[in-house]
Amino acid sequence: MFQKAIDILKTRWPEVVMVVVLQASMMLLLEEIVSDSEKMDSNAALMPFWASFLLGIGVALCAVLWQMLYLGFLKTAAVFGSQPQQPVELLRSGRPYFWRILFFQILIGIALMFLNMAIVAFLGYLIWQGRELNQLPQWFVQTGALIGILIVLKPMLLVPARMIVYDDTTFQAIFQMRYYSLKGIDRIFKVTFAGFVMIVLSTLPIAFFEQGSRAYYVLSGLHHTIFSFILLTLTLIAVLWIQQQFDAECIKTSEEDSYA
Repeated sequence: MFQKAIDILKTRWPEVVMVVVLQASMMLLLEEIVSDSEKMDSNAALMPFWASFLLGIGVALCAVLWQMLYLGFLKTAAVFGSQPQQPVELLRSGRPYFWRILFFQILIGIALMFLNMAIVAFLGYLIWQGRELNQLPQWFVQTGALIGILIVLKPMLLVPARMIVYDDTTFQAIFQMRYYSLKGIDRIFKVTFAGFVMIVLSTLPIAFFEQGSRAYYVLSGLHHTIFSFILLTLTLIAVLWIQQQFDAECIKTSEEDSYA
C-alpha cells in the first residue's frame, strides 16, 4: 500500500499540491485569527461586523471547498488509482461524503480537545510546575496535540476510509473499527513515526522567532504544509488498504455466487 500511495502522490502531484497548500493556508489563517482574538482586549478597536461576517463566510467556503477536494482525491485514488482528475471531478466525487465526514470530525475533534488538554496539563505539571496552560511554550502544546492524534490514530484514519470505500454512515464506520487493526497495513507504523518526527522537527524552529515576523510565518507555513502532507499520505494509505479489503470481498462474493 505504501508504494502504491507514493506512486499516486507522484503522478497526481498537482492535485496533491492543491489540497495540501489549501489546507496549510487555512490552518495558518485560523491560527492568526485565534492569535489576534486572544490579544484583543475590551479597549481594542473591534473589527466591523460586515468585515467579520465576510471573513467568516470566506473561511467557511474555503473549508468546504478544501474538504470536498480532499475527499474527492481520496475517493478517486481508491477507484482510479494514479489516473489524474480535474478539480471539478474531485468536488463531484467528494461531495457525497462531506456531511458524514464533517460529523465524524466534530466528534473526534471534541474527543481530541479534552484528550489534548489532559495530556498537556499533565505533562506541563511534571515539567513546568506552577505554570498556567496559556504560559506553556507553543511547541510543547503542539507536541502534546500530536500525542493525542497518535492515541486516536486508528479511528482517525480508518473511519473516514471505511465511509469513503463502503459508503457507510458515520456510526456504521465507527462500529466496524473493531474488525480492523493498523498492524495489517504494510509499513504504516514506520511511515507514521517518520512523519511525526518530521512534524515535530518542523515545529521546534518556530519558537526562536517572534510571532508576526516574516521568518515566523514562513516556518509556520512550512510546518502546516508538512503536517497536511503527512496526514494526507497516511489517510491515503488507509483508504487504499480498505479498498483492497472491499475488492477482495467482492471477488469472494462473486465466486460464491458462481458456485451457487
